[in-house]
Amino acid sequence: MVIGLLLIGICWPMILLAQAQSPTFYSILTKDKTRLNPVTSFSTTDQIYLYTIWTSLKGDHEIKVLWIRPDKTVQETSRFTVKIPPNAQNYTTRAWLFFKKGLLNISSIEEKFIGPWKARLFLDEKIMAEYGFSVS
Repeated sequence: MVIGLLLIGICWPMILLAQAQSPTFYSILTKDKTRLNPVTSFSTTDQIYLYTIWTSLKGDHEIKVLWIRPDKTVQETSRFTVKIPPNAQNYTTRAWLFFKKGLLNISSIEEKFIGPWKARLFLDEKIMAEYGFSVS
């Protein structure tokens, strides 16, 4: 019994340290690149950004965001690899969805874009969060 308590006493600080170093994150959806005001309702003329601030994330990682239309079809996938230095306290990533491609306006087919959407955030192929928003 004493050995078990001793092992718990030795292992517990290591468990707490491992938990303290686990990456955490905070995300917002917004339509303004310069002022990070949270928004959950957009129009087809908006540019939609998912900003994520990662804390305690170090090394090489793949960030992915699936942009899912109201009909549950993946409209677009934002995927990028990041190399975060070991001394970075925070690291910000930005994924985006535009309803205009160059000079081509998609308004002629916009019905499939109207309604509730989801943005699914992945870190190294593990789903981290899902954010709902609407497009009108």
